[in-house]
Amino acid sequence: MKPFLSQVASRYYREGLDGLFFIFPSRRAEVFFRKYLAQEVKGAARPVQSPPCATVDDFLWKAAGARKADRVRLQLILYDCYAKLFRDRNGREPEPLDEFIFWGDVILADFGDADRYLVDAGRLFANIAEYRRMADSYEYLSENQREAIAHFVESFERDGAMKQRFLQVWDLLGPLYGDFRARLSAEGISYGGMAYRALAERLKDEAAADVFGAAFPGCRKFVFVGLNALDECEKTVLRALEKAGLAEFCWDFSGPLVRDPGGKASLFIAENLRDFPQAFRPDPEGLPAPEIHVLSVASGVGQAKLLPAILRTLPPAERSEQTAVVLPDEDLLPAVLGSIPAEFGELNVSMGLPMKGSALFALMGEIAAMQLHLREKDGWLFYHRQVRSIFTNSLFRLAAAGAEERMDAVRKAAKYYIPQEELAGAPAFDAVFRPVVRDARAADADQVAAIQRYQLEVVLALAEAMKDAPDMALELEFARRYHQTVSALMQYRLAVLPATWFRLLDQMLLGESVPFRGEPLKGMQILGPLETRAVDFDNLVILSCNEGVYPRHPVASSFVPAELRRGYGLPTFEYHDAMNAYYFYRLLQRAKTVWLVCDSRMKNLRAGEESRYIKQLAYLYPEVRLIRHYAASELRTPAADGA
Repeated sequence: MKPFLSQVASRYYREGLDGLFFIFPSRRAEVFFRKYLAQEVKGAARPVQSPPCATVDDFLWKAAGARKADRVRLQLILYDCYAKLFRDRNGREPEPLDEFIFWGDVILADFGDADRYLVDAGRLFANIAEYRRMADSYEYLSENQREAIAHFVESFERDGAMKQRFLQVWDLLGPLYGDFRARLSAEGISYGGMAYRALAERLKDEAAADVFGAAFPGCRKFVFVGLNALDECEKTVLRALEKAGLAEFCWDFSGPLVRDPGGKASLFIAENLRDFPQAFRPDPEGLPAPEIHVLSVASGVGQAKLLPAILRTLPPAERSEQTAVVLPDEDLLPAVLGSIPAEFGELNVSMGLPMKGSALFALMGEIAAMQLHLREKDGWLFYHRQVRSIFTNSLFRLAAAGAEERMDAVRKAAKYYIPQEELAGAPAFDAVFRPVVRDARAADADQVAAIQRYQLEVVLALAEAMKDAPDMALELEFARRYHQTVSALMQYRLAVLPATWFRLLDQMLLGESVPFRGEPLKGMQILGPLETRAVDFDNLVILSCNEGVYPRHPVASSFVPAELRRGYGLPTFEYHDAMNAYYFYRLLQRAKTVWLVCDSRMKNLRAGEESRYIKQLAYLYPEVRLIRHYAASELRTPAADGA
């Protein structure tokens, strides 16, 4: 089947690309579109200039003309605003910054949702007393809002310690939203929702041609490709452009399982097609059903180990960029990379390795623990457990190459606390084994600054050792990210305990990941579900097809209760369920061969539960034939489900 993005490229190449700007859901979709467009242009009588392209997020940021703030800066400004409000309301100090980070991310997400869905934040984040007054004054509330508010107020009629703590934070959210946005505006920076809301509100008073003409000079039309679930800001932008005759829309709704009105994947289709008409009809000849295999493996890593056997069932000519291994569970990535032999040629990995799994993160964690366990008695003493852990870390051993005898001597001495002088004399030892946390009970800004300088020096020493070493590109990038984060936090004089500083830094780094380098259009593709948006593959292997992993169980990381989210039109678990279902069924619609691999290990006296998607294919769509396999020494096929 001709890929969707290839059909888009063919259509617009024939009609002319001058003045067009293409917008995609992801960078990978943009890269594949450019590839297909290059194939169309190949052999053209005259050179054709490649049109400008962007992801939808980059497009909106540029149109808004806003300056994006990084997560570190947003968290610190948010905490500063929160702490001031908390002191004013409660007459005492709030929780320390490191304990606030998790809740800070939740609050930022809630503020972002309120802005993206153009919700009146004053009403949404009103205090309980105000909600009680709203419940008695219905004239300006929708029916959904009335029901949501009644349910919300009723749930707080009885006292409880957890409810009181929730209310204490909830009553701050309204003023915090206003103070936080005012502070960001004063500094000339924004978060995503704030920038998009400002753009949507500008379009109420300014012509779309003026707003987008200034941001994208020379562009006569904007082509939106492969989008699906739209927030209210995006809808406002698309409506303004469509009304001005400046937009076209290419929706990917061809497959019968995607369009099934009884299925969740079709939730957004009718509204999108009604409001933003399809520019052309893809797949006019229809789509044949793929061959779908379901493989049960009694192991997590075993799924990765069986990948070569699965891939060998494909014709050798098809083991290329048109074959994708999709990993809903990113923790399987190292096992997958270690399982695919060289016979399959180049691999392109678009996923990122998380910082938490790096040797650098482990080493810096041990160094932090060592600093917190220092003792002073006739000189500085280092606790043996952290010293031994540091010695076994691969990065420290690389940096300390040539000092193996010193490490052996320290081990053989088997001291409980090791004097500093026994850990001195080699550059790597001198960089790491020096006292910085001289008073672990002092919340002193100068001491924190000294710790930060020490961490930067250690990371630079490690980077120097790594720069010429083979296979260290990823760890070197982790070192760069670590250095970048510490440097960003150094802008703020943090008068906190050393332990608080280390926890804060860990919280900031846990969300970091480093993408693999590679040519995105060469070799077999290894990617996460979100990277598959709008991209088609002939052959698919999707690992971890278990309930709770693919799709993931919804996590209620929001201060806004579900009934209020629903009442105010904010996304709920049903929204995310429909969005994930669309991604899955859209991905299958043009594939020829699909392998869905699940972990069948017993958990809590139950066999591993297959993903709901496998069950839906088996029981709701009898026209789909599932070929079932069970892992043994080689793949076996005992049964087939369906027609």
